Amino acid sequence: MAACSQSPQSAVPPDTTIGDGSVPSSDEDSSASAGTDDPAEVGDRAGVGDEASVGDATAAPVTTETSPSTAADGSVGEVASPGSSGEGDAADGDAAAVAPGEGSAPDATSGEGATLEAGSDEDGNGEAATPEYVTPESEFGEEVAPAPYLEFDPFVTGPFAPLTGSITTDLSLATRRPLAVKIGNGDPVDQPQAGLAAADIVYEVLVEAAKTRFVAVFHSQIPTRIGPVRSARSSDFDILRDLATPYFASSGANNTVLREMRQAAREEALIDVGAMRMAAPYSRDPSRRSPHNLYFSYEQFAGDGESLPGGLLDSPPRALFGYASPDSPSPRDAVGVTVAYRSLHGTEVSHVWDNIGGGWVRIQRGALHTTETEFGVAEIAPANVVVVQMPYGRSAADRRSPQALSYGSGDALVLTAGAVHEARWERTQDRIGFRFTDKEGNPISLSAGATWLLLANSDGRWPIAEVTVLTAAEGARLLADARAAAP
Repeated sequence: MAACSQSPQSAVPPDTTIGDGSVPSSDEDSSASAGTDDPAEVGDRAGVGDEASVGDATAAPVTTETSPSTAADGSVGEVASPGSSGEGDAADGDAAAVAPGEGSAPDATSGEGATLEAGSDEDGNGEAATPEYVTPESEFGEEVAPAPYLEFDPFVTGPFAPLTGSITTDLSLATRRPLAVKIGNGDPVDQPQAGLAAADIVYEVLVEAAKTRFVAVFHSQIPTRIGPVRSARSSDFDILRDLATPYFASSGANNTVLREMRQAAREEALIDVGAMRMAAPYSRDPSRRSPHNLYFSYEQFAGDGESLPGGLLDSPPRALFGYASPDSPSPRDAVGVTVAYRSLHGTEVSHVWDNIGGGWVRIQRGALHTTETEFGVAEIAPANVVVVQMPYGRSAADRRSPQALSYGSGDALVLTAGAVHEARWERTQDRIGFRFTDKEGNPISLSAGATWLLLANSDGRWPIAEVTVLTAAEGARLLADARAAAP
């Protein structure tokens, strides 16, 4: 299977080495990574690192220098450095693993025991039991469509890209395995990320210190350069169960989260293609500081397509949402939404409708959120945004780390086609995907195109996401100010 490169996501900063299997080193990334891929992150055993506890707005950040440290089992870890996101990659007492360019060479031949990047478990994900996924079957043993709601508009003929609802001419999608990549977002140095505009689906997930990270899913198009790649969390594995055993790229995980990842792989929820599993797809960008400089090259990963891990798919992933059906008018005069975590290092993001571009422009901390493309840096503006208000539990890997409880139901806001809909969400283990309905129980469909799901915390044990609907005047002012301040 050849790499799909039609996406405008291949812009590479000067002096960047991609796909040659080598990993540029620097003073910062030559030391072993302590768990999160951040020099600032203390590793999965450290809990929050830059805060005494998650959501504690009074805690002082760690300001120690980055240097190698040795874990109890002799593996090399990384001490927190200024700007640490405190993702606690070493708090569970497990040995810290390392990512390419951070003091250890990947073991491409190792099996399940391969060690991933140290302290990647910023949410402290541990060995919590993973729900078993059950595919609905008919009395003849054949798979049953999840529900009429998940079908495409019957008046439009395909073929369709299943994860966007868009008509496609690329027949290779039927055998292309989705690629899910864990991408950093907790530090301004992570921006602009590479490849986000090409993702079919992006899940924004709460981690330690009220920061967020992305699980970006690529299928209909896969950019040349994706990153910065960061460490895995316990929240990731339930999320990935909606996909057709996707490749999962991360910079590593702490030992507890690594065990969860192995369990998910045994249950065919994912195929681990992390940085400590294979070296070839990963390289470091010397123009950025470690650990915010690890990037994934799909072309180096896929090669000629004959030796891909797991082989080609027997069937493509299935649609996770309903597309193209008309929705009832929005009940309010609204053009966007803001989701904010009010804590010391908390994230605040807004999505505002841009009628000319036909997307929901993303604004983070008051500035335009941008991504690298082969044409330069561009605004992020997906066709759909859904704020899914859900509780986060306490991760088994680190008591200071949140874990999204993504099965269940609750309130949501669905932003599509310029309208903001008050909704309810539901996700169950016996069906694929989220389902969204209005207050009367009518299905809410999405527009064809990319979808971002903001998994907003509603549980008081962590900073609660403040969700605010923006009026037309508020949204226009916010977007105008962000664009005026853009370089």
